[in-house]
Amino acid sequence: MRNKTYKHMYHIFGKKGWVNDPNGSCYYDGKYHIFYQYAPDYPESALKYWGHVSSEDMIHWEDNGIALRPDIPQDKDGVYSGTAFCDDGKMELFYTGNVKHPGNHDYILTGREQNVIYLSSDDGYNFSEKELLMTNEDFPKSMGLHVRDPKVWKENDKYYMFLGARSVDDKASMLFFESDDKKNWQLYKEYTPSAQLGYMFECPDYFEVDGVKAIGGCPQGMDSQEYKFMNMYQSGYFILNETTIHSSNEELEKDITVENFKEWDMGFDFYAPQVFTTPEGKKIIIGWAGVPDAPYDNAKSLEEGFEHSLTLFREISYDSDKKIFKTYPIKGYEELRKEEKEVLLTDDKKKVTLDSSFDLEAKATGKAQIVFSDTEGNKDLVFAFKDGVCELKFLNETGCKRDVRRAKVEKVENVRIFMDQSIIEIYVNGGEVVFTSRYYPNDDNIVATFDGFYEVNAYSLEEIDY
Repeated sequence: MRNKTYKHMYHIFGKKGWVNDPNGSCYYDGKYHIFYQYAPDYPESALKYWGHVSSEDMIHWEDNGIALRPDIPQDKDGVYSGTAFCDDGKMELFYTGNVKHPGNHDYILTGREQNVIYLSSDDGYNFSEKELLMTNEDFPKSMGLHVRDPKVWKENDKYYMFLGARSVDDKASMLFFESDDKKNWQLYKEYTPSAQLGYMFECPDYFEVDGVKAIGGCPQGMDSQEYKFMNMYQSGYFILNETTIHSSNEELEKDITVENFKEWDMGFDFYAPQVFTTPEGKKIIIGWAGVPDAPYDNAKSLEEGFEHSLTLFREISYDSDKKIFKTYPIKGYEELRKEEKEVLLTDDKKKVTLDSSFDLEAKATGKAQIVFSDTEGNKDLVFAFKDGVCELKFLNETGCKRDVRRAKVEKVENVRIFMDQSIIEIYVNGGEVVFTSRYYPNDDNIVATFDGFYEVNAYSLEEIDY
């Protein structure tokens, strides 16, 4: 029987209401700041605000309440996603202000305003008046009314803004603007890839890890395949081998292909990530632990008044052999480990009884499987590797209608699993492949049975009050 809450201790979430995309992720004035899409009155209202948390270590977070509200005509229907820019001595925020006009509109080609709005802060908590920078009229006529989610950076004394877009003929598109002062922007590049990336490209990003440049984002409308693109919408990146955003569109075509699009996370619940930099130069990624319009739900958390959260903070590294980015939990989570759990050997299988939040590491050499069950032996969830395929499969209602996700991987050498009450994150081979999913155990304890793993170390976690 479940007596514990499903609310998280180590993941950012709203104590009540709805959470989605991380926004304005940055390090400023001695603290990390994460803003996020927040609907505090959900399910009665889905109107989006920006929630705000801050931290000195990315582990212990202070809830700073609502930072931005939809309080001007240009964002009256939602403070949508955006970015933080901190390179010029203060925190500067850029976001999309959403406006939907009443009437018989499709809100794709008619009836919607997508406004780029600016404000700034000297201390990271108190913000200036909002300034309108761009409206629909500033975007190319070839684009529809879905142009959003600004990412801003500085390069060679110029400022650049990257916006995701949907063309009038329903093609995923990318818009780049440039500016000398961050206030007056001119179109720098319009690019609609020939690759079949669906009808919309949102949550755009442009970043560099270990000297490797990449374009990140979330295509909507890609065709699902057996071992990838299994979610309703995708989230991933294109490594730019010999190109940058300054290359011609023809040159970009070499890198912006369906084959070159790599997903950050192969689980049920990952979307709209942001990449930001620590003072030491490390690149960190955090995502929304959810997916829009998914055919599954979080009914059990909604019973407690909250829906969705953000993921763990993951450090990005580049694997030059596989030519992919790996993502792995930041070191600070290991400091939460408290008691090492006893691992029993039964019928050549290792078995451990875990708390509702835990951290474990396991090593394998070939075919391997982990079964998560309740204390009465009822099986909830199976993670397995066989014949070059990893599979995460729910066997009952603890997945709230989630079924199966798969990913190809040559071999499994090690697995790291972090569970936080009702969210599980599985890292294969140091983050070569990751699966994130909500998981709602029926018991306060979880029994994990390991087959094909020769070493298992599992830990309970120090409780913290987020």
